[in-house]
Amino acid sequence: MKPWVEDAIEQIATAEVLNAAGTSTGERLAYIVCDNSVEFMMIAYTEMQTNLVGTKITKKEWETAKNQFPSLLNHTVSHVSGMNKHQSDINSNHKTRNDLYHSGKPLSVKAAHVSKYLDIAKEVVELLFGEKLLPDNWAKHAAAVSAKIEGSGGKKIKAIVTITTPEADVVQVETNRDLTDHDRICTVLDSYMTKIGHEPNLDQLERSLVRSHASHLRGTNLSKRLYDCRKRGLIQKDGLGLTAKGSQHVLKKVVLTAN
Repeated sequence: MKPWVEDAIEQIATAEVLNAAGTSTGERLAYIVCDNSVEFMMIAYTEMQTNLVGTKITKKEWETAKNQFPSLLNHTVSHVSGMNKHQSDINSNHKTRNDLYHSGKPLSVKAAHVSKYLDIAKEVVELLFGEKLLPDNWAKHAAAVSAKIEGSGGKKIKAIVTITTPEADVVQVETNRDLTDHDRICTVLDSYMTKIGHEPNLDQLERSLVRSHASHLRGTNLSKRLYDCRKRGLIQKDGLGLTAKGSQHVLKKVVLTAN
C-alpha cells in the first residue's frame, strides 16, 4: 500500500478513536482530523497517485486550485465521477469544520455527525485510491492507533507543538522537544498551512522560524536546509508547500495543537 494511502487510513482511524472517547473535545477533534484526511486525500490523489500536475493541470493552476477548498473539491470531482454524490456533504462538512477550528466559540459536533463524515472519508479512500477496507479492517486500524496512543504499541509521541500567530502572516511553534532543522522547517510549514490557510513565502517562513526559536535558519543557511528538504522529497520543488511525504513526516514527528 502506498504511503499516502496508509497516512489517510491512519488519520481516519485516529479520528474514530477520538470520536469514541465520549467527550465533546474528542468529537470536535475527530471531526477536524476527518476533514483533514479528506483534504489530504484529494491533494495526494492529484500530486502522488495520478501525477496530474504538469500533465492534466499546470503547476500554476494547481497551486491556485488546492489552496481553495471548493476549487480543490471541484477539481477532484471532475476527475473522479464517483465523488459527485459526496460533493455537497464534503463541502458542507468542511465549512462546519472551519467554524469549529477557527472560531473562538466553544462549538462542538455530535458523535453521530462525525460518524457519518467518517463513512464518507472511508469511501473516499476507495474512490481515489482503489482501497476498500471492510469494517473489521477499519476496527483493526483503530485498535492499533488506540494502542499506540496508550503506549502499549511500543511507540511514543515524539513532540507536542503549539501553534500561535503573533503576527498576521507569521506563526510561532512551541515545543519542549528537540527537532532537527529539517523537522522544524517542515513543522513550521505545516503549522503555517494549518493556521494561516496557505503556504508562506520565503520571508514569512524565515520570520516564522525566528519566532519559533530557530533564528539560525536564515539567509544562506535556510536556503541550504530547504535544498536538503527538497532533495529528500519533503518540500515541493516549486514553492514552499509540503509534499505528501513531507506531511507524513510531520505527522510522525509531532502532534500539532492550534491556539
